[in-house]
Amino acid sequence: MGKVTDSVLGGTKGRTGRIVIANVNGTEISKTRPRLTDKPSTSKQTLVKSRMTIASEFVSGYKSFALKHFGQRTGLSSRYNKATSNVMKAYKLNYAANSLDRENSEILFSKGDLEGLYLNDLTASAALSFELTWDDNTNDEDAFGTDQVYVLYCAEDEHRPRLVRNIATRADGSANVSVMRRYRGKTLDVWVCALDADGERVSLSEYAGTVTVS
Repeated sequence: MGKVTDSVLGGTKGRTGRIVIANVNGTEISKTRPRLTDKPSTSKQTLVKSRMTIASEFVSGYKSFALKHFGQRTGLSSRYNKATSNVMKAYKLNYAANSLDRENSEILFSKGDLEGLYLNDLTASAALSFELTWDDNTNDEDAFGTDQVYVLYCAEDEHRPRLVRNIATRADGSANVSVMRRYRGKTLDVWVCALDADGERVSLSEYAGTVTVS
């Protein structure tokens, strides 16, 4: 026994047995609820669940940015869904060691067609900071001197990154990023992208590498 309602404004929704009917952004879908079980999860199942949790935690560090600047929505897959899926794939399941190994070069925090930065170097600078430099690739078509530079960084032993917005322009050629005291002595993974001055077009983010903060 179950109940399904049909609304002119809200669409069809409800459930009968294990079948659930829902309206997602104007599209009606049906899915099966998982069966309840008292069996404990296997180590592999637990690792898979952990990856989902960690991916969600990672994207939470730049969620509002990804909602606007991670490709385009297609069907039922939102920008947030796509960003989360990207991170999940970058966390490799290592069943033998029962661990998750982050492949940083596969992680994107933006996805667009604006010309990216020609990265040059990533170095530790003054205490509690690091510096990024890039070559000038300004042109009159899709790389402008006023494009804003955004930097994402995450400690190697953490899963929630921090996003630094509009820290420099493409024409500046470099950016110095200050970090909090808790990052002292830690190795950081760093990504970078460019966003046009209107906040509309974004580049495909790039992995800049690692740097240890003093």
